[in-house]
Amino acid sequence: MTKNAYEIRLAILQMAHNDEAMRFQERLNSAREYTVNGVPQNHSPELVDRLFPKTEDVIRRAAELYSFVEDKKV
Repeated sequence: MTKNAYEIRLAILQMAHNDEAMRFQERLNSAREYTVNGVPQNHSPELVDRLFPKTEDVIRRAAELYSFVEDKKV
C-alpha cells in the first residue's frame, strides 16, 4: 500500500525521534561510565536534562532524513 505525504512525514519524524533517543541513551551510558581515577562520578539531573534531546534536535534530524527522501539524485 502506498503511503500518502502525511504518513511519510510521520514515519520520518518517528525515525528521527528514534535516532535522537538512541543518541541520548549512548551519551547517557557514556556519562555513567565516566570515572575520575577509577572512581565513578555522580551525575546530576541537570546532566540528564542537558543530554536529553530537545524538540529542535528531533526536527533537525527529521529535516535531514526528509532531504534525503526528496533528493532526486539518489
